[in-house]
Amino acid sequence: MSFVQRISVLRSRGRSSAAWVGVYVGAERVVAALCSGRSHGRPEVRVAPVFDGERAAHDLLEWQRREYRHSATNLLLNSGDYQILPLDAPPVAPEEQRGAVRWQIKDLIDFPADEACIDCLAVPGATLGAESRRLFAVVAPKSKVQPWMQRYRQASLDLRAIDIPEMAFRNLSVLAAGDSPHAFVHVGLHSTRLALIWQRELCSFRKFDLSARMLENALDEEHPLIIERLALEVQRTVDAFSRQFHGADLSTVWLSSLRQPDALAAQLAPLLPQKVQVYHLADHITLQGSTPATDLERGIDVTLAIGAALRGDLTS
Repeated sequence: MSFVQRISVLRSRGRSSAAWVGVYVGAERVVAALCSGRSHGRPEVRVAPVFDGERAAHDLLEWQRREYRHSATNLLLNSGDYQILPLDAPPVAPEEQRGAVRWQIKDLIDFPADEACIDCLAVPGATLGAESRRLFAVVAPKSKVQPWMQRYRQASLDLRAIDIPEMAFRNLSVLAAGDSPHAFVHVGLHSTRLALIWQRELCSFRKFDLSARMLENALDEEHPLIIERLALEVQRTVDAFSRQFHGADLSTVWLSSLRQPDALAAQLAPLLPQKVQVYHLADHITLQGSTPATDLERGIDVTLAIGAALRGDLTS
């Protein structure tokens, strides 16, 4: 998906760009990563410096102009800057869908619909090959989207797409699972995100306030309760997915975590009927350079930015 205006997308298609920069606008800092192509069957990824403070956006653009001026950019909005609304797909032509959705959502958002940037994600049908009758409307105020478009325009950089974190996790998980139905869980700095994917499409998602920091600081006797809660949240969401998408056999949960993913997976596995697989970034990408993708102690997690940078890899 992308909030970038269609004319911008059409113009950018004339410029081939092997390199994609993924940017995540976090609550505390801006992080970025570059995907420069593939080597030995894996995407090659390099983590950018971390950009902090009031000049984070300026410093990001200066870095990109200096290091990767001719790259395409996929920028992820902060989670607090957009809404995802499940809707029945309007019976209109694809080019009229956004207009129809704008009318549908006018009573579901707390700002005028005319001030909304809207894009739509098709949700697969209940069985393989079935017609899609549902969609996710992704809605953000223009005040959150247009400043980034203006910054990139003034910097003469190619902002190819403005995306959301849920799609970045889709990109990461598809590297491991392909077309098969699966769940992807990421225990991050401040929260846990759960995405359910089928046919390479986002079908369901959750976010809850379990975090790697919470696990790190929990007392020994609290850990079993936290793991049980995580298992319950995952299982409830998978059960709801199975009722809606009865043609999909979701048998695998991929687990990514900033804190001891192998140990967490071992604790989670007996509590879930699905197979729990540990998702190590190094198993699916080639990480270039010496900068790590995650550092719990320093509060750094570039996982989302890497997922954003993979957009070009999945669409090439």
